[in-house]
Amino acid sequence: MRTQDICILPSDVIRGQGNEEGGILKIVPDQEGFVEFRLPDTEVGKKWQEFPFLVMVAVFDMDAMARLGFRFYKKGEQEPSNTLSYQMVPTQRVTILVTFANLRSAKSHIRTLPGMYKGHCSGMPASIKDMDSVSVLVHPGESKVFNYVKIEKCYLAEEAPPIYVEGTPMVDPFGQWIQKDWDTKTHSEAELVSYLREEYERAKTDCHYPDGWSRFGGTKEVRFEATGYFRREKTEDRWWLVDPDGYGFFSNGVCYGSRMGVHGFVDGMESLFEWLPDESDPVYKDAWTNAGEIAEYVKRNGKESGVNRKMFNFARANMIRAFGADGWWDAWQTINTARLKRWGFNTIGVGVNNYFDEKVTEYLEKAEIPFVWTLKEFPQTKEKIFRDFPDVYAEEYKNEAERFAREQLGPLKDNPYLIGYFINNEPEWKFQAMNLAERLFAHLSRLESKEYVIAWLKNKYHEIGALNEAWTLNLDSFEDLYEPRKDVDALSEAASEDCVYIHDMLVMQYEKTVAESLKKVDPHHLDLGMRYGRFDAKAMGGCENHDVFSFNFYGVSPLEKIKICTDRVDMPVIIGEYHIGSGDKGNLAHGLLASPTQDERGKALEYYMQRAMSHPNCVGAHYFEMNDQPLLGRFDGECMAHGLIDVCNRTYEPLIRHLLATNLRLYDFVQGRLEPTEITGSIEKKR
Repeated sequence: MRTQDICILPSDVIRGQGNEEGGILKIVPDQEGFVEFRLPDTEVGKKWQEFPFLVMVAVFDMDAMARLGFRFYKKGEQEPSNTLSYQMVPTQRVTILVTFANLRSAKSHIRTLPGMYKGHCSGMPASIKDMDSVSVLVHPGESKVFNYVKIEKCYLAEEAPPIYVEGTPMVDPFGQWIQKDWDTKTHSEAELVSYLREEYERAKTDCHYPDGWSRFGGTKEVRFEATGYFRREKTEDRWWLVDPDGYGFFSNGVCYGSRMGVHGFVDGMESLFEWLPDESDPVYKDAWTNAGEIAEYVKRNGKESGVNRKMFNFARANMIRAFGADGWWDAWQTINTARLKRWGFNTIGVGVNNYFDEKVTEYLEKAEIPFVWTLKEFPQTKEKIFRDFPDVYAEEYKNEAERFAREQLGPLKDNPYLIGYFINNEPEWKFQAMNLAERLFAHLSRLESKEYVIAWLKNKYHEIGALNEAWTLNLDSFEDLYEPRKDVDALSEAASEDCVYIHDMLVMQYEKTVAESLKKVDPHHLDLGMRYGRFDAKAMGGCENHDVFSFNFYGVSPLEKIKICTDRVDMPVIIGEYHIGSGDKGNLAHGLLASPTQDERGKALEYYMQRAMSHPNCVGAHYFEMNDQPLLGRFDGECMAHGLIDVCNRTYEPLIRHLLATNLRLYDFVQGRLEPTEITGSIEKKR
């Protein structure tokens, strides 16, 4: 394999203090906790274009996952045009593989490799040939202790080298972090088994919704016509969901509420585990899988890339320790169903069908808890406008939407416990700020959407001269608009206004085509929308096509985001994800927002939840998620301490007490009998 070394010197350090020791560069962070260094080559586009990969071998001595960004600069620019971000396992010798093809920004997410947590691309499509220089910025993130970064090697490579982690064990036999202790850490198998069996006995009797709730979790105080399915209803003072028996319903949910633990990667990191059973061990067979069996991994990376990526589920292994290989699943279903109902949660959230081996249908039949379903394999076209945004005016898209509806909704259309379906989950085109019209005109192909939009412009301006004057162009005919042209939204004020309208038009078609196909197959259940991960006014173009508008929002309060929707249209909304994580337990990331203790976390959640429940347009909010994530990362590298239970299936009792204080009075907040709390709880600020 042909390689070319890159020698980083102390003089290349921008933030922090660098010293060279035996050919290894050691950098101590600056007073604010950051490290930044440049890769010394300038005109990198000319010098690096023969190599598809940059490889860096490093150690990050810190007590949280390392967050770093490779920042690519074009000539003469002071700010990076593109950033490839990586989150890495700390304290161990890790290899970071930077793939220059990711600069094309075809996807938001970078495929997770051994030693890596989550990775992202930001910036508009580019090439390494476009770049003049590169720097690397290391963020302290959630770390309270950040001693240094060691750069052992840095080189360009013609081929990707084997990626693995060298180090000492970090994960104990129960899936917990060896090097950290906390008050609810499990220290022995006897302690684990005793706790789980006590929870199982409790679940046999303490397993009901609060008094005054219907069998679906609605309130018996509010009555509508019973139709046998969930639906929406507007009264004088608010929007409601209505359960199949006709009772008013607010969807208070937990994402992945049916899931027993989360599978985490082990391949290439075997040295970091104190214990792993053999894959052929019949006792622990249910705890093993591969990434090709994780639906979201397959969606982002393809099934074939995951079939050799080994994953282990310590939470399942812990249940097997307590109840055996044949009894763990029934015990989990009993324990978990009881917890959700007595905690005042009446919905199993988005991820009920995300693992192919979860026995979801059987779980839902036994649990008798309403659920929402996230549809998979969203319709696509061979040519896309940007990332996963399809050619929405193509006949291919319409045909795929019809196939999608038949295959995805057929088995569900008569289930009374199904509230409705999310059509998609956090589409990647929304993770980059851009205008879809600009991307359409920049596209190299003669897309059918481009034909539709150019026909619309022709109808609006009639003559090419009028368009030229408005857009400050000099075209001979409308046909010239088929030539790829970047940044058309910046040509003039008129061009910008037209592009905003076209963006809205494209989003409308994107949502309308699929929504109509789904309603033809299943007219009974609620269309819950796209479940946007990044939500702003630009996402509202197709909202009227759905029964409910859905978005995910991690913040102190949801009210600002709900207002974006209600300023456009009076319709019900569901918050598909929110959470407050914790910084006092045993994970290397604490959550998108986190509190220093479980008690403060509970206060912060009550503040958020009560505002959602009290808003007249909000009909549901789903907490993300039931389980803490694996110490070394799930299918995409997420490793947050944000669950209602830990890897040993132990509940966070101070948090649960706060949840009960709100959930058991759910319909008092919904009906306006109680005002939301003004106690915000404390949130840790990330650096």
